[in-house]
Amino acid sequence: MLFAKIAAGIAIFVAPFWASAGVRGAMLLLASVAILFVHIRNGQLKYLLPREKILAVAVAIWLISASAWSLLGQSAMESLSVVKRDIFTSVLAFFVFYALTRTRDDLMRWISVLNAGLVILTGMLIFDPTDPRAFGPAREYVDVGWLTAWLVMVAPLMAVLMFPPRSLRRGATILLIVGLVCMLWSAWLSGNRMIWICFATTVTISAAIASRGRTTRPDRMRLFFVVAGLLALIGLLMVASMQFRAEAEAPGGAGSMALMLHDSRVQLWRVAWEMIRERPFFGYGYSNPEFPGIFAAHFDPGWRHLFRHAHNVFLNYMLQMGVMGAVVILFLFAALGRTFVKCVQAGGLARLAGYCGIALVVAVFLRNSTDDFFTRHAVQFFGAFAGMLLGLATHRPPLNTGPAKNRG
Repeated sequence: MLFAKIAAGIAIFVAPFWASAGVRGAMLLLASVAILFVHIRNGQLKYLLPREKILAVAVAIWLISASAWSLLGQSAMESLSVVKRDIFTSVLAFFVFYALTRTRDDLMRWISVLNAGLVILTGMLIFDPTDPRAFGPAREYVDVGWLTAWLVMVAPLMAVLMFPPRSLRRGATILLIVGLVCMLWSAWLSGNRMIWICFATTVTISAAIASRGRTTRPDRMRLFFVVAGLLALIGLLMVASMQFRAEAEAPGGAGSMALMLHDSRVQLWRVAWEMIRERPFFGYGYSNPEFPGIFAAHFDPGWRHLFRHAHNVFLNYMLQMGVMGAVVILFLFAALGRTFVKCVQAGGLARLAGYCGIALVVAVFLRNSTDDFFTRHAVQFFGAFAGMLLGLATHRPPLNTGPAKNRG
């Protein structure tokens, strides 16, 4: 299992960097083979996957329907390769990290690896800042959209560090401080707006966790002022970050309000709904390689390199799969959210993991409501982080990693 843990750690360490797809995929595959081998050898296959039937059904529908709709495009093999990359690999990541995360120590290991990558990423942002006017992978790290999608997913894991047991308190405090500083700094340098709303959501849900254990009025008041202070800080950073971006993008330098009023997403979504009405039942095919050109053709030539999808995960699934796409994506998020709600109801450590899982699901859905990063490494690590939290919430007996003796 040590080999599987090392491979899984490498997979999440390289998340925010370009040209890491091959490494991620190879490490997840090697880790899954090692995990499967150990569980088969020790007769513990029944502990490999969670027992939530609704989650299994949602994932199965997601995989099967996307595979079926990928056959509607002109290049079915190319579309099926996207199914493998985005859906199959994300399910594999969930499987790996669910199997490898059973205790707080396990989760601390993953957060330590993520923090190491976050420190490096923040340093790269400082020495090679993003340019809101630039598009494409011009740097060694992922661009602003992918960067903020990754930060949004890491934030709920950091919330776990706010409630460590006494034995892990010092390490958790160090990781929390380093993680928060790097996350806020990176978010500021990104110039992105939506990320602050996602952060505020994470803070609010974290406050809900903390309030359940505070029964006295002074404790509740202290929590209220801490949360209010954090939300105020997030609000101020959001306004400042919008102003920073507006200096480069707002029409005529009119400021952040002009940038919001001239947001192109209204036009994008209007075109998306018109195209959905044209093909409400079958869509244009899942990950049809010709679709970006079809969508972009509705806009002026100068904007076609930017407007190649609807910038909303819900609309994009409807464009690809029609009404079925809406059912699939909503059912997937609802099933995972329901699973974490059940963890909250279980109490104990499962409740903490459940709240953080709910924050993860809500924050990812929010982040992908104004753009669509539910693909490539972002959806893979959504699967990995969901697997970590659900693994932490699920009580299982210790994995017997010794030689098989007298079993059966």
